[in-house]
Amino acid sequence: MKTILSLFLIIFLAEQSYGQLPKKTDTVRVNDIDLYYEVYGEGKPLLLLHGWTQSSQFWSAYIPDYAKTFEVYAVDLRGHGRSTPLAKDFSIKKTADDLIALLDHLSLKKVKAIGLSFGGITLLQLASLHPNRVEAMVLIGAAHNYSGKDNNTLDDKFNFDDLPAQFIEQLKKTHVHGDPQIKALFDPELNYEIRLSDESLRAIKAKTLVVSGDRDEILGVQAAFALHAHLPHSSLWVLPDQGHIPINDTNRSNFIATTLAFLDPDKEENSTDKN
Repeated sequence: MKTILSLFLIIFLAEQSYGQLPKKTDTVRVNDIDLYYEVYGEGKPLLLLHGWTQSSQFWSAYIPDYAKTFEVYAVDLRGHGRSTPLAKDFSIKKTADDLIALLDHLSLKKVKAIGLSFGGITLLQLASLHPNRVEAMVLIGAAHNYSGKDNNTLDDKFNFDDLPAQFIEQLKKTHVHGDPQIKALFDPELNYEIRLSDESLRAIKAKTLVVSGDRDEILGVQAAFALHAHLPHSSLWVLPDQGHIPINDTNRSNFIATTLAFLDPDKEENSTDKN
């Protein structure tokens, strides 16, 4: 679990604000919680789903490029950012249900989406429950058979009281409901679990790009291999010498270019034809 905490610190403290203003911000009531989202750009809808302890702010460095092609919806997932804090009944399925309710509220019948870690697992659950609602997706650091409790051991746990002060201060800037909201994110008893069978994966219709670092310290690269083996319309991209979050820093521009070409191949083909 100390490995996971180190990962949170590295990724969270590396986040920056790039200053692009959303054309719309809103909070909608779904499934008895408030769900916050921001909208950027014009075009077909693209959902951006962040990782655990993060928020929609994680995507600020990516949004300017995606918003040139898509109408981008960056969501604060259940429990995070400006959305309602987690309760004891949290589950990945409930988080996926929130997104379906949001899509219904927005009258979006089908979307493309990118999900990172927790966001990727939620996106995978959504695509399994509602295969007609996801046209294409990018899964980063995701798995179809995982429990957060698998990373807990009796002698190696952490909780809110063990967090470094610098990390807590950063978390408070992101999670606006204060200490209770942050403490809930570090509850070791949360039902952070996804259990999809190989058969369920084979029923998913979405074109999928599975992205993994070959040194993923949380899931291991085998989780990505398993997804690729059973998702019928999938491609696999393994980044060398990268961990659980392989898309930051020097890989960011390559990731954006690769995912834009994957999610909007017609534009890429048209651009090639003009050259």
